[in-house]
Amino acid sequence: MLASTTAVELSPELYGHAEVVAPLDNAPEEGIRALSASNPPPLYLTSDMRRMSTPWPICLMRAEQLAERRLADGKILDPACGSGMQLFAYCARLRRSGIGIEIDSDAALLAAANGMRIADSHGDSWVEGSNILVGDGLAAAAAVDSVRANGRIIAALHVDPARPRDAQSHSLDEMQPPLSKLLSAWTPYLAEGPAGPGLIIDLSPRLSSEQMQEVEQLLHSNWPDAPLTWEWVSTGHGRIDRLTAWFGSAADPRCNARILRLLPNGEVYRLGGSSDSPVAEIGAPPKVGEWLTIVDTALVAAGLHDEWIERALPRKSEHRWLRSEGRRPLLLSSTQPRMHDPEVNAFVASTGKVSGRVKRPPTVANIDSLLVTIRSAYLSKLTLRCALDPEEQPNIQRELDRAMRAYPRGRHGFLVDLPTDGGVNWFVCVESDESAP
Repeated sequence: MLASTTAVELSPELYGHAEVVAPLDNAPEEGIRALSASNPPPLYLTSDMRRMSTPWPICLMRAEQLAERRLADGKILDPACGSGMQLFAYCARLRRSGIGIEIDSDAALLAAANGMRIADSHGDSWVEGSNILVGDGLAAAAAVDSVRANGRIIAALHVDPARPRDAQSHSLDEMQPPLSKLLSAWTPYLAEGPAGPGLIIDLSPRLSSEQMQEVEQLLHSNWPDAPLTWEWVSTGHGRIDRLTAWFGSAADPRCNARILRLLPNGEVYRLGGSSDSPVAEIGAPPKVGEWLTIVDTALVAAGLHDEWIERALPRKSEHRWLRSEGRRPLLLSSTQPRMHDPEVNAFVASTGKVSGRVKRPPTVANIDSLLVTIRSAYLSKLTLRCALDPEEQPNIQRELDRAMRAYPRGRHGFLVDLPTDGGVNWFVCVESDESAP
């Protein structure tokens, strides 16, 4: 076990000890190579770390964003560093030394070994002066003493606090370390750039707008004039994966809201701008020939829907929102979105032209009636994108796929549900040849 007051320097000698705790996920390669989302470094990760850690492409995009900002001189700090992946992505991109703190000694050992692995892969000019400490992330004075430093040595502080597992909601005080105590402990050591200290704070994606205001008030109570950028991270699947406050010198003064969309192939697309007013829903049902688009949940949550629409639709195209909340926000438009544009496509789950309406719910018993509408649309596959019992949905989809084997030629489509004056109806949409991610 590592002593709680010991600063662990990054060294290849840690590798053997780390392998006892967790396996190396990729074989190391010889030589230095460029930082790349498609070629992550080999890292020691426990199963919990794999589940909780930020994906490597997002780590790199965040490091790139921080490199664009004007920070004060100093180190990068992560007082709850976990695997160290995000901390050392910052260090490698910014060529600055870092300090990571972990209360768990095994996790601290892995973080230090991971820092060295990243240095082996991408250059080690920042390794000297970088340390991992075992201890309490709130013990700022002890941490600074452990690395034989003093004064305002922290140029940027990143933290992803532990939160209650599987909780649908929680208060800010339930985060560990608590945000208010963390800022109080580290403020004397934060170096300020042109726009204040650089702070990057990961929060629960389930945070309410009232809790977001609490965070803003807490930050601005210390630095009233510093800018703030809210960032939503999405990997699709109808949910928001991460919510982060970029504050002070870490914020982008050009935008107060930003989305990072991670695609399955590792590409990351970024959309930023001014958060718009809430979406106004107009409930009139769609007509045959109009286009229904299921957009990424983060697009509406971030208030960047108008920014995206300006790029996605021709100026003369009519459009309105049919649904703005939940897992499948729905946009209706008179023309097809510009799916050939990757920065439009990245924020679309599905888009298709409305070809028919079904008034009976999709069930195993009702598949024959659904097939009538499917045949008229010349579809070979229909994906259910509507509210269904999660236990029944796979069975219905499987039976539908089996029934459609008789129609191997045709286009793909999807089924969505919408309330109408006559109750809930289901709409069959035919996808274009330009597929969404």
